[in-house]
Amino acid sequence: MPGEDGVVVDLRQVAAVSGVSLSTASRALSGSGRVSDTTRQRVRRVAEDLGYRPNALARGLRTSHSRLVGLVVTNLVNASFHTIAEVVHNRLKVAGYHLVLCITGGDAEEERAYVETLRDHNVDGVMVVGSDPAAIEQLRRTGIPTVHLARQPRNPAGDCVLGADLEGAREATRHLLGLSHRRIALVAGPSTVTSGYERFAGYRLALDEAGVPCRDELIFQGPLEPASGAEAVARLLALPGRRRPTAVLVTNHEAAFGLLPALRERRVRIPDDLSVLCYEDADLLRWWDPAITVMNNNAARMGELAVNILLERIAAKADADAAAWTEYRVGAQLVVRDSCVVAKS
Repeated sequence: MPGEDGVVVDLRQVAAVSGVSLSTASRALSGSGRVSDTTRQRVRRVAEDLGYRPNALARGLRTSHSRLVGLVVTNLVNASFHTIAEVVHNRLKVAGYHLVLCITGGDAEEERAYVETLRDHNVDGVMVVGSDPAAIEQLRRTGIPTVHLARQPRNPAGDCVLGADLEGAREATRHLLGLSHRRIALVAGPSTVTSGYERFAGYRLALDEAGVPCRDELIFQGPLEPASGAEAVARLLALPGRRRPTAVLVTNHEAAFGLLPALRERRVRIPDDLSVLCYEDADLLRWWDPAITVMNNNAARMGELAVNILLERIAAKADADAAAWTEYRVGAQLVVRDSCVVAKS
């Protein structure tokens, strides 16, 4: 490894300067009890003077433990993924692990490449927000302890920690119905991801229960990105006055960051002109004027649970066999703020 002057220092140099064999130097630096205290202190002092740092990857290959854990997420625009990453990082640090964060941008090829890189670096476990079949198959074949977060692939490689998305969207829609809204728009994510189709299902279920028709013109499903929110606003405001929504439920979290500015630019007053309820909390939603009512999906709890499960799997060296994985659901809570009022018509 490179020393302070940029010169690469390897274990052989440490052994030579210390006057011991290569194997003795290795044992001294690893804390082995088979080396005397005097020798251990001398070798460590020489290693420090030379600027030697042990190769963590090589050590991991020898011990079958790299102390590395991968977290694969689609983006950090999503405040929930940002929260999960912070929680996971802090928990792993306390447990003696280092986090390797991989951001795919929702690209399946990137997801596969990152999974392959994590495998090559002998990670002890992986938490993944993604559903590319080839990437999941890689994890399944290698037997790396895996926890799927937020999305459940068709054939999971390990346990799944998901939000109670259907129930949460159902409760959010019921809240708007309880405020006498009957033209409730939905801005949702794609039906190819778990949150997309489950939140859509919860919205429809609540409307059906209330005997309110589900109008296609009030439903917008788009990519998980802010631009989807701006596009949804343009489409909804293009409707004739009596067909426009009086409320909108934004279950595509990323879209909220485009929808709110777009409403402001078009001088749509919240909640006087349009009640707004967003799924998943974020600083922007708390600080917006008015503060936005949300269905909080408890992202921090999801991160905590995922780490607990993964560390248990790593400790038990359990196979990530399809027959052994378990599905966990984390409930959501409605947080009422100032963005929703009783419908005027």
